[in-house]
Amino acid sequence: MPLVFVRARLLKTNCAFTIDVEGFAESHVQSVSIDASFLDVDVMDREIEENLTVALELLKDHAVTATFFFLGRIALSAPRIVRQVAEAGHEIGCHSLNHLRITGQSQAEFRSDLRSAKAALEDASGERVIGFRAPDFSIGSENRWAFDELLEAGFRYDSSVVPTSIHDVYGLTDTPVGIFRWPNGLIEFPMPVSRLIGFQIPVGGGGYFRLFPLTWTLRAFKRRDRRNQPAAFYIHPYEIGPVAPRLPGLSLARRFRHYVRLAGGAERITPLLKSVSFVSMSGVLQSHGFLETAMETPVNSHTS
Repeated sequence: MPLVFVRARLLKTNCAFTIDVEGFAESHVQSVSIDASFLDVDVMDREIEENLTVALELLKDHAVTATFFFLGRIALSAPRIVRQVAEAGHEIGCHSLNHLRITGQSQAEFRSDLRSAKAALEDASGERVIGFRAPDFSIGSENRWAFDELLEAGFRYDSSVVPTSIHDVYGLTDTPVGIFRWPNGLIEFPMPVSRLIGFQIPVGGGGYFRLFPLTWTLRAFKRRDRRNQPAAFYIHPYEIGPVAPRLPGLSLARRFRHYVRLAGGAERITPLLKSVSFVSMSGVLQSHGFLETAMETPVNSHTS
């Protein structure tokens, strides 16, 4: 008999459910060599749309309001996708213009891409976009100037920090594990970690959710709940929906890393949605006093 969790009995604190919206190939473009045919915009947008159809239905079935961190390029190539998500009542966040790590960009390049992405997403959705997450969580010790750029561009919060040292791309180890403000006033909603044999192990979703058992994620969320610290969960459309192209030429390690337990994502996430009360990231921040008034949360004003 499958184990069924009861949401109300597990956590007292609402947590944030977030989806990083990008195509499968562009998600890995800086990690492996990918043939240009897999990066065709129309192909990627069809993949995203099909996967998001499943994701939106799943969230609707469980009365979950989420934050969707969209690439700005999707708002330019397929604004209907962004609009559909906004009209379903979800928050629209920014995931940069293209799925390129902030690491390696100049401050001027990041500023230009960031503002272009924000404007495109706001035009497509009719919402003020106040939340940001860097591709691959790629704000680290060498590019902290990004937090000032975010504030100056009109963002109220960021969710790019993972307090860990174990990953080869991201991680900041000198930051709090709970929600905090940077010195400039920007709110940071870091991804959750759990200590294991002396290391901070990410537990907030994505590949970790596919690799670890559900009980590992729930245990970490419960520990934060006891400290009244809401956790954030993230996932990608291709980890919920049915479409994930098979990229040729990957090493055995890469195939495992990118495809392990990728099929059946909606079924695997369902027990989590039944166990935890999820809302959008802005909803969590408002309930904990970081966003003080309704005027500071996104307002869907799209009427066309």
